[in-house]
Amino acid sequence: MRSKEHSVGKVALGLGLGALGAWCWALAPGLSVVTGRRRTQGLSFRPYAHRGLHDAGSGMDLNEPSPGRTAYLNRVHECLHVESARPAGRHASPGRPEGVARVVAPENSLPAFEAACKAGYGIELDVHLSRDGQVVVIHDGDLRRVAGVNRAVADLTYAQLQQIPLYTGEGVMDGPDDRSPMHADHVGGRGRQTGGGEVGGPEAPHVPLLTEVLALVDGRVPLVVEIKMNGGLDRELMSKTDDILSAYRGDYVIESFNVLALAWYRAHRPEVTRGQLVAPYHGRVNSFDSALRWMAGSLLFNWLGRPDFVACEWHGGHSVPMRLYRFLGGVPIAWTIRSEQAQQAVGPDFDGIIFESYLPGN
Repeated sequence: MRSKEHSVGKVALGLGLGALGAWCWALAPGLSVVTGRRRTQGLSFRPYAHRGLHDAGSGMDLNEPSPGRTAYLNRVHECLHVESARPAGRHASPGRPEGVARVVAPENSLPAFEAACKAGYGIELDVHLSRDGQVVVIHDGDLRRVAGVNRAVADLTYAQLQQIPLYTGEGVMDGPDDRSPMHADHVGGRGRQTGGGEVGGPEAPHVPLLTEVLALVDGRVPLVVEIKMNGGLDRELMSKTDDILSAYRGDYVIESFNVLALAWYRAHRPEVTRGQLVAPYHGRVNSFDSALRWMAGSLLFNWLGRPDFVACEWHGGHSVPMRLYRFLGGVPIAWTIRSEQAQQAVGPDFDGIIFESYLPGN
């Protein structure tokens, strides 16, 4: 009896150690990283500005002003040589705090990237394909949120995208030729200066080409390029983005929520530093889709892409998978930090941050 219990215990121990080993193998960044032979070339630990140093877009709730946010906006406008004074009378922008100018640097726009360069921050940006196969820089797959236009990026040519000014506001238009319901000073209509005059020319900011962004940045600050793919593998986006980045001489890394994008880079361009974007899943696992989301949030697909870094939603940095990944040599980056308090909170768990709407400390 005692011998049988001993045998069962040995089997259970063996299974436990095997499961632990399989778990470590699944989420490890890769043997070359674990052994210290591979470094995260192109990845900086200075803060990265989320979609540029922008004054409209993600994280910019202008209905809740704060001293920190006002200082951030003033810094954006200072970098672009824009007077940080609120326009008076009918030219005032709705919801904008006192002492802050009209929108001049929407998220993922050339002015926002120029402001980040002048402030000395790295830049995180996102890429999609337009209808005519151009690699364009925009976060969403459509223009509803960033321009009030109810059209998909993939349905518009770059020439059409140039006709649509970027802004953040209410109201949705049906097509690129419609006029915005917002005031022109808030939208930044065509033919109006975007601030300073040297950034973006005399026209309002619009969705830029990746080549335009790279020419503007020109190696001044490091870049994190997020490849946006919902499902499957968009080979055209992958190859065209890589062709453009391969010719760039500045520091850059790539990242994606889609593990297939990392697997593509692992197979075709293993020398490029790649990062897995994750958001821990806290819901019930009661379907195939929820199981996939839980596995992705637990880094269980890392074996496909072997990411050099993991960009994790900052609340999840203290999770067991993230701590184990870091222990094995991977680099954790926090997104998206929006206050000094949050930056202090993530300090023990992350090596770098992606931030917006405040000025991060060193």
